[in-house]
Amino acid sequence: MKEVQRQATLWKGLPPKRFKKYEKWINRIKPGICGTYVSAVLLHDAFLHSYRVSLDQQKLLKGLKPMIEDRFVYRGTFVWDLWLGLSYASKDIAEIKVKMNLLPELTVVRLLDSPDPKPIAVGTTKLLGSKYKNHWLVVYAYRYNKEGKLEFKAYDNHGRYQAIVPASKTIGCVWLEYTQ
Repeated sequence: MKEVQRQATLWKGLPPKRFKKYEKWINRIKPGICGTYVSAVLLHDAFLHSYRVSLDQQKLLKGLKPMIEDRFVYRGTFVWDLWLGLSYASKDIAEIKVKMNLLPELTVVRLLDSPDPKPIAVGTTKLLGSKYKNHWLVVYAYRYNKEGKLEFKAYDNHGRYQAIVPASKTIGCVWLEYTQ
């Protein structure tokens, strides 16, 4: 039987240049507050592209941290922490609805293939072998690599805006649905 040589597919979704501005949004706090950073990026991007308003990074982080990182007594953030924090922060904005799902592999492809794609906060986990361990990223593109495995391209609040992550190492995602 002849082995088929595959090529990686092209990236689908949003262009990396849209997220370059966030490479300077670096989480230097110990322990990290990556859930707050990715939530801030989701809101900043939504306001920038819907209303042409650039929200202040420090005000976003200061306002979101208590709603996302400090709401419950456990350490770290889960998908529902981002969902609850973003829902509370945007509760008075009728055009924004916060959504969540536990399965990024299905959700990211569907959302980024839509006519109006938007970025998605996606969690990685050490339980699934992620090099990031338990962490949050903002995914804006996807592709299938040469082995046919799904990969995400993402902003990482460690200073990278074109990080590539295997989808199989992710769990949980949160995104904003908004009208422009």
